[in-house]
Amino acid sequence: MAQNDSSSEVVDCGDRAEFVEFFREGMAKGERDAFIAHFLPRITAASEQRQPLSRSGRGQAGFQRMFTGVFAVVPDLHGVVHRWGPTEDGVLIEFTLAGTLAGQQIAVDIVDRIVLRAGNFVSNDTYFDPMPLLPRLLAHPLLATRLLLPRFRRSRQEVEAAPPGNALNLLAWGRLALAIVSLTAPRWFGRLVGVRPTPETTYLTRIYGARALAMGAAYLTSGAQERARWKRFALAVDISDTVAGLTHMARRDVPIRAALIMVALTGSYAAIEVAAARR
Repeated sequence: MAQNDSSSEVVDCGDRAEFVEFFREGMAKGERDAFIAHFLPRITAASEQRQPLSRSGRGQAGFQRMFTGVFAVVPDLHGVVHRWGPTEDGVLIEFTLAGTLAGQQIAVDIVDRIVLRAGNFVSNDTYFDPMPLLPRLLAHPLLATRLLLPRFRRSRQEVEAAPPGNALNLLAWGRLALAIVSLTAPRWFGRLVGVRPTPETTYLTRIYGARALAMGAAYLTSGAQERARWKRFALAVDISDTVAGLTHMARRDVPIRAALIMVALTGSYAAIEVAAARR
């Protein structure tokens, strides 16, 4: 989980209650433009939004990016607030988001920890279990793409305001790109690397894509402690894949072009991760 921000200001109880009512009204909108227009005036340039399945957002541009992706796949998204409680610097709000995803009704229980200053967002950490959503998204790769791409792609304003990225972030983005291609166009991907498409290879390519999606998304959306673990997991996976590829190259029991491409890919990932670990 991401670490929550803190503020030295103590938020007045009346301010908290007013904010929760404002939050309740916004969650009930059920339409993208109305939802964004409601919350945007209280999103300051320095505010941060953090949640599973998404790169952290910053400022109004980040807020718009994140919820544009959500409403692209759940156009009738709306929320019902159940209860809330004060914290030293803001509020905890428990609510349920509901809507239609791929023709079926969904409902997700969520807790937001919001840090406030003068009634505006300082930070918003969203906590929910994304696992029930993953099977439905994996069954509809195009919907998953419409949801995830806007949520991970930062605007120019966000890039300028955020700390510089590093090589491991680029590797995670590479995994997401491979995942999207593997899930949405497995036969084309097989031909690209030199493998004759068959139902068996198509099935295995989609399995590979799901694994790459989980690894890339997990790294990009994790906090510092979780990222440290995912670095080790990713390095172990890439070393294993590289050794397996070299073994098959030595045996000459797979197309040489496919083996060379995949060993070059996983070997490069492993080398970059080893260098990062040494630093």
